[in-house]
Amino acid sequence: MAQKFLRKKGLKIIDENYRTRWGELDIIARDGKTLVFVEVKTRTQKIFGSPLQAVTADKQRRLIRMAKTYLVEKNLNDVPARFDVIGISLLNDRPPEIDWIPNAFGN
Repeated sequence: MAQKFLRKKGLKIIDENYRTRWGELDIIARDGKTLVFVEVKTRTQKIFGSPLQAVTADKQRRLIRMAKTYLVEKNLNDVPARFDVIGISLLNDRPPEIDWIPNAFGN
């Protein structure tokens, strides 16, 4: 669902579920010349808060570490990059709600 959403927004998906020793990068895409690391969070209940709230400062630090590893392994150190977050809410019988925050954190 997140990949389809990003494609409609003009991004090109280049990798998904990229594993590192610190965890997994959900989606890696291109937005023009910018490499985009996308964290996707889905919730089916409100009891745990919104999906976007799950991307804590600790999670952001891990994502940055994983992205640096990806850039080194792929020899892309000079490529501009950013971190986006997509939150997907699947509540009851309502249509899915997708929230997208481009350039959500980091530099």
